[in-house]
Amino acid sequence: MALEGTLRDFSFADILQLISLQRKTGVLTLKNEGDVVTVSFLDGKIIAASSLNQHPQDRLGLILLKQGALDEAALEAALRRQEETLQRLGRILIDHAVVSSDVVRGALEQQVLQIIYRVFRWSDGEYHFSQETDVDFDRDLMVPMVVDSIIMEGARMTDEWPFIEQRIPDRSAVFRKVDPARRLEVAEDRDELEMLGFAFTDAPEEAPRGGTDEDLVTPAQHMVYSLVNGRDSVDEIILRSSLLEFETCKALAELLDRGHIREATPGEIVQELSAEHIPVRSSRVGLGSVPWLAIPFLVLLGISLTLVSRNPLNPEILSKNGLWTRYVVRGQSWFRLHGLVEACKTTAILSGVVPESVEELVSVGGVPRSIARDPWGRAYRLSVRGHRIFAMGNDADGQPEPRLVFSDTLPWEGPNQGRGTGPGVVLLD
Repeated sequence: MALEGTLRDFSFADILQLISLQRKTGVLTLKNEGDVVTVSFLDGKIIAASSLNQHPQDRLGLILLKQGALDEAALEAALRRQEETLQRLGRILIDHAVVSSDVVRGALEQQVLQIIYRVFRWSDGEYHFSQETDVDFDRDLMVPMVVDSIIMEGARMTDEWPFIEQRIPDRSAVFRKVDPARRLEVAEDRDELEMLGFAFTDAPEEAPRGGTDEDLVTPAQHMVYSLVNGRDSVDEIILRSSLLEFETCKALAELLDRGHIREATPGEIVQELSAEHIPVRSSRVGLGSVPWLAIPFLVLLGISLTLVSRNPLNPEILSKNGLWTRYVVRGQSWFRLHGLVEACKTTAILSGVVPESVEELVSVGGVPRSIARDPWGRAYRLSVRGHRIFAMGNDADGQPEPRLVFSDTLPWEGPNQGRGTGPGVVLLD
C-alpha cells in the first residue's frame, strides 16, 4: 500500500485510522521542520515509536526514574552495561532484577504514547508509510496498542492544548505556591472527581473554581502541585513529573485558574535560588543593594584604615564580618557577578550557546579564571532559568548570599528564547 503526502491534506488521525482498519504491518515516517518520527505497526496496532530529536522526557530510564521504579545509581549501572552489550535498556533492567517486566512494559507504553501524542499537535509535515512483512520488536515487553483509543485521546488533547497554552504561553515561566502552608486534599471517589471537572473558558477569570471545596484536587493536580517550588520552570517541572507532558501542563493550568499557584516575580526567583542550599538569613546585617555613591569613599576609607596598623578600629573593620567585608569586598564581588552575566550574554550572541556554569564560561574564553572566583577564591555559580541568567556568590563563610545575586535577560528574540543552539552571530571576512 503506497501511502504518502502532507498532513495538510490528510491528518495524522486519519492516517492512523486507515492503517488500523486495513490491519497493515510496516513503518510510518513523519517529518516536519523540527523532527522526524517513526511509528511501527503490526496488523494495524502500534508496537513502537521513536523520535530523531528525542525529548529528555521520552527516555525510558528517565520515565522509570520519575516513577520511582529505580534510583540514579541503578540507572547509571544499567546504562554502562548497555554501552558494553548494546542490549535494550529494559531487558538489562529485567535480567538484573532491577525492575519487573510489568514496570518496564508500562514505561515503554508511556514512552510510545508521549511521542505519538506530540505528533497530533503538528500543523504541517510530510508522511510516508512503508509496508513490511514483519517488524522487529520485543514481543515479551511491548504489547501492541489499539489505535482507536489513542486517536480519541489525541483528539481530546488537541482540542484542549490551545486553552492550556493560553494560560501558560511561556514554558520558561516559573510558578510558586500562593499559600505554601495550605494543605490540599486528593479527591478519592467518582463524585468528587466529577465535581472537579475542569472546563476551559475564553477568559481565565471565567473558569470554574473547582467545586465547593477549594482544597480538593485531583491526583494529577496534587502531584504537580508538589513539584511547584518557585525555582523550576514549566519545562523543568515536565521533566520531573511522572505524568505525560499534556497532563502535567493541564494540571498546572488548572492549579493556576483555581488560585493555588501564581507566576513568580524575578525577585522571588532570585530569593528561591539563593535559598536553594540554606534558608535566607533575613536577620543578617548587610546591604540591601549596592550603594554606588558610597563605594569609592568606602574603598578609600578601608585603604587608609588598613595602612594605619595601630588603629584600634582595624581588628573590627578587617574581621570576616567587619565593615571592609560587608561593604568593600561585597561590592567587588557584585561587580564581578555583573561581569560574568555580561560575558554570558556576549558568548550567547557570538556562539549561540549559553554557558550554564562558570567552568564552561571560562573554558570558552568568556572570562579569565580569576574573575570567575570571589575574593576568597571560591567559584561563583551560574544558573539559567528560561530566558534569564543568574550569577550568584557566597559570603565569607562560603554560604550562598542572597545579596550577591545578579540576573539579566538573555539576548534571544523570537520563539527560541533560552538555551540556544547556534550559530549565533556570524562574522564576515
